[in-house]
Amino acid sequence: MENKLVITMVLYRTEFSQTPSYEIIKKAIKKNKSVYLFVYDNSEKIQDNKFFHRENVLYIHDKTNPGLAEAYNKGSLYLKKIQGDLLLLLDQDTLLDDTYIETLLNLKVNQAIGAYVPIIHSHGRQISPVFSDQYIGRDSKLPKVGVYSEPIMGINSGTVISKEMLDKIAPFNTAFPLDFLDHWLFWEIRNLNKKISVLDHQLMHDLSVLNYETVSSQRYESIIRAETLFYQKYDQDKFYTHRRHLFLRAVKQFLFVKNRNIWRRTFLEYRTLMKGK
Repeated sequence: MENKLVITMVLYRTEFSQTPSYEIIKKAIKKNKSVYLFVYDNSEKIQDNKFFHRENVLYIHDKTNPGLAEAYNKGSLYLKKIQGDLLLLLDQDTLLDDTYIETLLNLKVNQAIGAYVPIIHSHGRQISPVFSDQYIGRDSKLPKVGVYSEPIMGINSGTVISKEMLDKIAPFNTAFPLDFLDHWLFWEIRNLNKKISVLDHQLMHDLSVLNYETVSSQRYESIIRAETLFYQKYDQDKFYTHRRHLFLRAVKQFLFVKNRNIWRRTFLEYRTLMKGK
């Protein structure tokens, strides 16, 4: 019997019809009654798409823009309502493919597995998953296909969680409404002594925050606050490494990033943490 799969997509200022996975999702919904779609739209204006009126689709608009955590919590509730088996987290910038969905529908769920993740590429390099036993950075080691007991972190998008795991980790931590929610999620899975399964699938994702020249000061503020929260209250073993990394990052940004607000904000965070605040 196939798994009942709920794809939870979060939108922000983007039409559903303009997302990379639009046609793939439409095809999957029409083809298979075991595929459901939950769309949480954080945009200012509500959008309509005749696809939202299908039996296996639920669209929710929330102009208050609470972020990812609240959307995932609502998606988890939808999974329970339809008695689903797997929750697939999906950003609007990720490109799915038919074979990934088919794999999930036929996946043999293992209770020892905390999350199933694909290999994600962005702008020519693998960004997820990465080993997280050490502080995560550009030199982090990258796992291959397989099942791992070692600490691993993957980005939210593309990650699949079983209903049993959702019961153990839910709700998603709203202290991380957007940034570092993925770090918290995989930290939580690791604390439950669950393994990570890296699936033999590669997906493309446009991770815009990789580029300091295009990321807004507002978004960078969100990122750096979330970083500090994560290392101060959760993955505390890496706090001092994080503090040192902030200094090195500020120096590099001073030399190479045109937006001077970026390096100033990084250095301010470093100084604040050095003072023990």
